[in-house]
Amino acid sequence: MVEKYLPEIIETIQKSVQIKTVLDTAVEGGPFGQGNKECLEYVLSVADRLGFRTVNLDGYCGYAEIGEGEEIFGIIGHLDVVPEGDGWKYPPYSGRLVDDEIWGRGTIDDKGPIIISLFAVKALMDEGLKFDKRVRIIFGCNEETGSKCMEHYLEVGENITYGVTPDSNFPVIFAERTINNIFLSGKSQSRGKVKLQKLDGGIVINAVPDVCEFTLTTEGLFTVGALTKATTTISQNLAKMEGITFTMKQKSILGIKGSAKFTVRGKAAHGSVPHHGVNAVSHAITAMNGVIDDDFVTFYNGTIGTDYNGQRLGCYAEDEYGKIAVNVGLCHYENGEFEVRINSRLPFTTDTPKMVEQIKNTIGDNVKVDLKSSADGFKMDENSKMIKALMKAYSEVTGDTESKPICSAGGTYAREFKNCVAFGPEMNGYGEMIIHEPNERISLKAIEAIFDIYFKAYRDLVLLD
Repeated sequence: MVEKYLPEIIETIQKSVQIKTVLDTAVEGGPFGQGNKECLEYVLSVADRLGFRTVNLDGYCGYAEIGEGEEIFGIIGHLDVVPEGDGWKYPPYSGRLVDDEIWGRGTIDDKGPIIISLFAVKALMDEGLKFDKRVRIIFGCNEETGSKCMEHYLEVGENITYGVTPDSNFPVIFAERTINNIFLSGKSQSRGKVKLQKLDGGIVINAVPDVCEFTLTTEGLFTVGALTKATTTISQNLAKMEGITFTMKQKSILGIKGSAKFTVRGKAAHGSVPHHGVNAVSHAITAMNGVIDDDFVTFYNGTIGTDYNGQRLGCYAEDEYGKIAVNVGLCHYENGEFEVRINSRLPFTTDTPKMVEQIKNTIGDNVKVDLKSSADGFKMDENSKMIKALMKAYSEVTGDTESKPICSAGGTYAREFKNCVAFGPEMNGYGEMIIHEPNERISLKAIEAIFDIYFKAYRDLVLLD
């Protein structure tokens, strides 16, 4: 069945990917920037042409709807993306089709899956399915940076009766952990002949930073040699670190002033799985340990280091589903002031107030702890009719009867709505599925399987009593 729709699915994904939808300055009718405005309008125009009723909710989000009745089965996805970063094989906003894969930011997260969902419902319409409840496909524009789009939707629109968000993993996510963002900030004094002048790392808080740049300086007679000695030791430390590469440029003026700039590269990963990445910030600061006498360097290595489960911060926790994930996503140091931005995913054995208190007890009074946001997790009954219907559709298409419902460290729109869970698109065996990293892409083989799964699942959920 997918063959009938595949060319248009490919074209729609490509055209949506070619519109850059990172958070940007608000424009008229586009609170999250011109790109998000244009992409929302484009996708709604496609839905309108396919025969859906479409509504644009002030540029925050929009929806395409079919059917009648009081109940609403919702399918909620997002059109915004995280920044592209470096290291792409093909341009990140090209939507290029190469070797049966569409390349570009958003192909997996989340433009591709929500567009496939749109066409899966279109196929149900063409099949003549009777929609005695409304099916509403909701397109958000701010999932990656705060979900203000869904706050607006819930203020001006109708809540769903039940639904899914195609923005995680198969077979189905029955539980999501609590997520919080915590900022640590303070003042620092740099001592000795060689000083840390500046450090910057990270693009967004919910991704492992793959690049960190820092600058060391020295000034005074007979100090350039000290800089050379420090950079040699730091370089040796970095060279020993698995998954780390770096460059360094050193210069001096008249033999009494010197500077050295390091660019350290690690491996990006989603903030929910920091162990899948190599944090360039943490490794850069670790390499300075014992070499640069700076309060910030000492603080970072003493309380964070290269941990990603909060051991040194004193907030380690785990449950039957796994350990706490603590990701330093952004870090800035300049003029003796620093800020470390941490994104965390919590087991059900702890909560945000407890975690904040534990961190405060660990770091003391000299560093400020600010809780910037917290989104509570949830659990649904693994044996509910909805979960069983989703599992059935997945197993019928893939033949996988062994996988079980998943508790995820990721955060999706599911936590914004009642009776909602994340459902795909990531799965094994259908090409490499990368999000929040360079070289994001989706294979045509994956598109076909995802379409078949969604077609079966959405049909069964429409008929669910």
